Amino acid sequence: MLDDRSYMQQPQYQPKNQSAVVLIIIINVVVFLLGVFTASQDQIWRDYFFLSKEGVGKGFLWQFITFQFFHGSFLHILFNCWALYVFGRHVEESQGKASFFRLYFISGVAGGFLYLVIAWAFSGQMMTPPLVGASAGVYGLIAVFARLWADTPLMIFPFPVGVKAKYLFFILIGIAGLGVLLSPGGGGVSHAAHLGGGIAGLLYAFYAIEGNKLPIHFPSAPVPAKKTRQPQTVSKVTGVFKRATKSSKQPPELTEEEFISREVDPILEKISAHGIHSLTEKERKILESARSRLSHRFRKR
Repeated sequence: MLDDRSYMQQPQYQPKNQSAVVLIIIINVVVFLLGVFTASQDQIWRDYFFLSKEGVGKGFLWQFITFQFFHGSFLHILFNCWALYVFGRHVEESQGKASFFRLYFISGVAGGFLYLVIAWAFSGQMMTPPLVGASAGVYGLIAVFARLWADTPLMIFPFPVGVKAKYLFFILIGIAGLGVLLSPGGGGVSHAAHLGGGIAGLLYAFYAIEGNKLPIHFPSAPVPAKKTRQPQTVSKVTGVFKRATKSSKQPPELTEEEFISREVDPILEKISAHGIHSLTEKERKILESARSRLSHRFRKR
């Protein structure tokens, strides 16, 4: 009965549906290998694609984007790609590709901007090398993950102790802030970029995802995706969900097939497209009713 539903089918391979996280990781790896095999051209990469106050001063504003795809060492890219996968895939699945890209690059640009502000502020006291790496964008992803799944326990290698996502975020931001105060030049670690990316990600969670809800806090329950400014196709689907919710109030003389087709199918399609966090309370009750009816049928068998 359910095998013919689209959400029960095995997804077909479609390039346009490939993960945004995987795409970012692939670009990072390709750019890293390109830098390895063109080491003789390292000065060109530094002058035009790494983020530096000299480059931005010359009008090379594209450096705010390009620096995020370069890395200084194998361990540097390994850690960033690992964090991208661990935190990014959950954010992408919950918020969608477009929101993931906005969050990732906004956090990266914000981290680069704060790095330059501090570089210019201390330009007469210390040398600030060009900035590279996806760390600022990764910190933005960690911030949103900590907001949406605040109490999810995470393991911190190599310690066999779990720590909640929200506390991990506070620890990382605290280290970044302390690093900026003690070593504005970075000392090989771009604390300012980490701090800027984390703050940008947190603001994105509060305003872009929650819709400017205050006060600022880290709840235990997941936060639903923002429902405003939906594309036309999503608006049409939402209309179907509203009609399905209203029809749930009708007398229960629908057959089992009709109940699944009219009531359950639209909700499961919505979960497939936008995640379970997008469901309303009435839609959750319909799913619970469907589960009870189906389990009752199987018990009879």
